[in-house]
Amino acid sequence: MGRASIVTALVGVLGTLVGMARLRTSGGSPYLYWTLGLVALLPAWLLAFLGVLGPSIIGRPESGVPFISSSSAALVGTIVSDALVRRLRDSARPHAPLTYWLLGLGALGPAWGIALLWLSRLRP
Repeated sequence: MGRASIVTALVGVLGTLVGMARLRTSGGSPYLYWTLGLVALLPAWLLAFLGVLGPSIIGRPESGVPFISSSSAALVGTIVSDALVRRLRDSARPHAPLTYWLLGLGALGPAWGIALLWLSRLRP
């Protein structure tokens, strides 16, 4: 499940980079680029997250910590990166679309890393 997650992340990152390059000429909003960054890692994070949980979490007390830590990191990362996007958007200086895309990646990057770490610990 970990390898599938990594391959999915690579496909998502490359795919959204291509999409971002095409959108750059049309001049999209900052939230569009931020969303592309989120979408790049969302499937990969879900694969790793579901792999940590396994087919059944009932009766497995060790699955609570990975669930809480990874989902909390995803939630906090999304909230913090959204606030940063708002701050950059409202600033007087223009910012490159890549900046917003990287903020989207950074929102789910830590959560994905936590899920991969737990996946490697629980499934050697």
